[in-house]
Order: sequence, then structure tokens, then C-alpha cells
Amino acid sequence: MLVPAAPTSARPRSQRVSGLLLAAAGAFSLLAVGSWPSSSDYLSAAFVSASLRPAVGRDSAPTTLKAFLPFDIVKYGKKKGIRKLPWVEPTAPQEFVEMAAEDGFRLRPKYNHMKIGYVTSDVNIKTRVALIEYYLFDAKYGSWYKRTSKIHFHDEYEISKIGDVVLVAPCRKQSNMKAHRLVEVMKKNNAPTRI
Repeated sequence: MLVPAAPTSARPRSQRVSGLLLAAAGAFSLLAVGSWPSSSDYLSAAFVSASLRPAVGRDSAPTTLKAFLPFDIVKYGKKKGIRKLPWVEPTAPQEFVEMAAEDGFRLRPKYNHMKIGYVTSDVNIKTRVALIEYYLFDAKYGSWYKRTSKIHFHDEYEISKIGDVVLVAPCRKQSNMKAHRLVEVMKKNNAPTRI
């Protein structure tokens, strides 16, 4: 005997996705009630309006969901279903930072092929040039010799100046010469750059 297939949802996919977004907005508002001390009236009103409001559309999110997220999910991601988060520099847990500070160390993020160098130019907007010094070993003569290379890196907030010691890491190629970004200014230069 043949068993009939389970009935599928009569609602189209866009309405189901909108329903999921509304449920997520309700969950965010319930979680936020305990973390926001002074705005409980606003949150409860937002939750009621989110639960009673019909679906907005396929590409847009409800305004109540946008109020609880730290970014605009409609702005990020041009394709349907792709939600990109803005980049946030990874940080170590606070207890590890305190343990390292007691031992006299400072924790820094670690990236592959990261380099330490001196800033030699800050003329361009949001672009700096770092001089990277490194040593190579000559096996024939058994001695070390010094080599240098210049790396253009992206400094979004222009916090590095000439003479600063900076930590740079590779990233996606941003221009013809620029494929690194600033991770941290390790040491500020206090000496005058021009005399």
C-alpha cells in the first residue's frame, strides 16, 4: 500500500524566511531585555510590534531586527541570503590578558607572514610605507647579511606616523602596491622627524 507524502507548507519560501526573521527578532528582544536596564518599555513595545507585524519582503529585514543588531544587515551582502559581518579584530579573553600582564607580557594576535617594520612614509591617504629589515644566512661563507624590503600597507584610521614601529599582516589586495594592513602600532616615535 502506498503511503501519501507529508503535506508541504502552503506558504512560499519568502514568507517562511520572513517568519524566521520575525522569530529571530523576537528572540533578540527577549535576550536584550535582561541586558538593557533602562529601555524595557521600548523593547517590549518593539517585541509586540515585531510579533504582530506582517512579513516585510524578501530582501529587507524588519526594522525591529535592525534595531538590535550592531550592523545593518540589509547593507551587507549583495546576493540573496548572504549576510556579511563587518571585520572585528580578534582579541584574547580578558583573563589571559591579565595573566600575561602579571608576567610582564602583552598578548597580540598572530597572523601568518606578519612583519614588523618602521614607517618611512605617511604622505598618501590611508596608505603607509613600512621598511622591513630581515637577515639571511650565507651557507658558503657562514655569515649573516641584512636585507630590507618596503611594504605598502593600509592604515584605515591613519594612526601610524613616520618612525613608528608597526605590525602589519597580509590581506586581500587593495591596490596595485598594497596587499598588507596595519594590525598594531607597537611603538610610537617621540623623536622629531625633521630638524
